[in-house]
Amino acid sequence: MGITEKLARFAVDTPFSAIPPAAIESAKLRCLDIIGVMVAGSRHPSALISLDVARRLGGKPVASIIGHPDRTSVELAGYVNAVSAHALEYDDYTRMVTHLSVSLVPGSLALAEELGLSGTRMLEGLIVGFQVATHVAKGLRPWLFNRGWHPNGILGAIGVAVAGSRMMGLDQLQTRMAIGIAASEGSGVRKNVGSMGKAFHVGHGVRCGIFAALLASRGFKVDPDIIEGVEDGVEGHERFGMADTFNGIGNYDLEKMERGLGEEWELAANTTVVRFHPGATGAASAIDGMIELAKEHDLKPEAIERIELECTPQVMAIGSYREATDGHKARFCLPYSMAVALIDRKAGLAQYTDERVRQPDVQQLIKRVQVSAPDDFKHHRGQWGEGVNWGEMRLAVYLRDLKKVFIARSYARGWPEQPAVWSDVVEKYRECCNGILQPAQIEDSIAAIRSLDTLKEIRGLLNMLRP
Repeated sequence: MGITEKLARFAVDTPFSAIPPAAIESAKLRCLDIIGVMVAGSRHPSALISLDVARRLGGKPVASIIGHPDRTSVELAGYVNAVSAHALEYDDYTRMVTHLSVSLVPGSLALAEELGLSGTRMLEGLIVGFQVATHVAKGLRPWLFNRGWHPNGILGAIGVAVAGSRMMGLDQLQTRMAIGIAASEGSGVRKNVGSMGKAFHVGHGVRCGIFAALLASRGFKVDPDIIEGVEDGVEGHERFGMADTFNGIGNYDLEKMERGLGEEWELAANTTVVRFHPGATGAASAIDGMIELAKEHDLKPEAIERIELECTPQVMAIGSYREATDGHKARFCLPYSMAVALIDRKAGLAQYTDERVRQPDVQQLIKRVQVSAPDDFKHHRGQWGEGVNWGEMRLAVYLRDLKKVFIARSYARGWPEQPAVWSDVVEKYRECCNGILQPAQIEDSIAAIRSLDTLKEIRGLLNMLRP
């Protein structure tokens, strides 16, 4: 039995009763976080452009566009909602995996609404799809990322395909077909990070996963063992399974893809980071540190001689832009995040708008920020975990009166070391929904998400999310 078949059998054969309560509660927290970010992101230009195209294409109105009154086809709704969910770089991140919730939540919601499913059936598909995508991710990373692929669209497509297969009650062979179709669809080039392309990768992956499950349910046939290649000495078509194609021959670990399968549940583990600052995940500890320094010492930009941030090579690689000209680049610009955190004493949605980024006070302070990776941090590169912590940082602010203030941190609020609880995410949810949904809608939807596992139909929740 190959790895593709093992994953499909797990997805089909695992009873709902085997899913631990901690995974169900975590899945509801992921839904609260991602739905809130989706509502806020529904006003981002990338989401509005995507919605405009969806309206032009049309489609059977069976699934809701969150944050808008529209309904459209299930795959277009999944696409637009996923773009909204990732447009602001405010969604969560699962260590050693990638941003999975941002694919699984919009994809599962769209399919569950179209199918008329209960909250429990939706959660069941989401959790199982999340787990399969997690196993695939751990076998493909870090090579997948290091070769220039943006993993979200690739892994998200597989996760949503499996979630859809589970929700539609497909058998193990059909589920293998869905995985195989999704493997041929997934894509995403890292050079598009820092543009609308990053959110497109997520939306495209969700659309691909939904389409793969629908095709498989109708009998579409592809190679049933798509992940693993065939080493027959010929190196013909069969040699290039998904792992070899995306990573290069041999740059993967199939054993990791099945390790703990059926015994471990990623959503029950404390591995998912809730982001309370939009932007590159690893920079959050430095942002928290700067806000703490700014408040404690009442720092003013005119009093600053220079700012020196020491961080990990991974944070420098992801937050690689030295200048910020718009909200996209600012989210991956460490000097900008340091400057705006000092001036505004916060780094929320308002700090990463195009208008705030272009203001003179923050643009001038950016020039006084120096970022480096010291020798003792250089091993903190690559896959998070196994002794690697992206969040290690040291921050020194030198004042014109020759004084110096300093802080060192290794984690941020919302990380496993200081995990977010329901009330924390409720606060973030209200921030995201304010001005888009009515106050009653906001509170009713929070209550509905809290009781997702008892909702008779997911459609009731989706109606609350359309202004």
